[in-house]
Amino acid sequence: MAFVNALKTSASMAQHRPTALRPLIQHAVRMAPMTVQPSRVVAARFQSTTTAQQSGSEKKYSDTTKKLVYGLARMLGWNSKPSVAIRTSHQLYNSCAKQVEANKAFFIEACNLPDNFQSWFSVTQLHVWMLMVRLRADDNGKMLIQELVNRLFEDAEARIREHDITQQRMINNYIQDFLAQFHGGVVSYDEGMCKDDPVLAAALWRNLFAPTSNNAVNLALVVQYIRRELKALDELDGEKLNAGIVQFGKPDMTF
Repeated sequence: MAFVNALKTSASMAQHRPTALRPLIQHAVRMAPMTVQPSRVVAARFQSTTTAQQSGSEKKYSDTTKKLVYGLARMLGWNSKPSVAIRTSHQLYNSCAKQVEANKAFFIEACNLPDNFQSWFSVTQLHVWMLMVRLRADDNGKMLIQELVNRLFEDAEARIREHDITQQRMINNYIQDFLAQFHGGVVSYDEGMCKDDPVLAAALWRNLFAPTSNNAVNLALVVQYIRRELKALDELDGEKLNAGIVQFGKPDMTF
């Protein structure tokens, strides 16, 4: 499937930060007796340091070097729409993936959701869906939505592997199950958004609260949270959205 194929190539897109090693070099210096006043030594050292800093700050890249770098970037597609969409989707997705941990007091403690992988996926999917609703109205929305969903299932596979599940066949089966959940959730959330709060509450009951025996008050609080965040996303500036700058608010504990 498309998302499974994207998962197989996700490792090539990982970023690795190089580690800079700075060896310590010791110099043995034999100092001859000197009669220089201490104040003059300090002044000489200060002037030497200042001169070095000025010469470093004045160093600039030549126009030829800049043209070469920019040309290589264009050849490699750094600023192409697909590349920009991939980079932006990472930032958008990160704002969704951290919501369970950031609002644990609400989703896990108040709403009584089990603290496990299924709850993480359900809450993350809910926030991904809210972003999808906003992105549908954007010119680059279709491409960003695809990349956003790719990030969700890349992260899901990585988290599955963290639970000591390494057989690819078993991982693919889990991903297919979560993919079916995702499609069902998107359809039901869309219906609830377009109709009324009871329909949205029913969608939440099936997709988010199914493993729990929760009460209607917490269900209504999540409905309130979704309506508020959808309104905030609708008012979000398109430039910020395309730059990956999105921030969800905290759910209210009371009405």
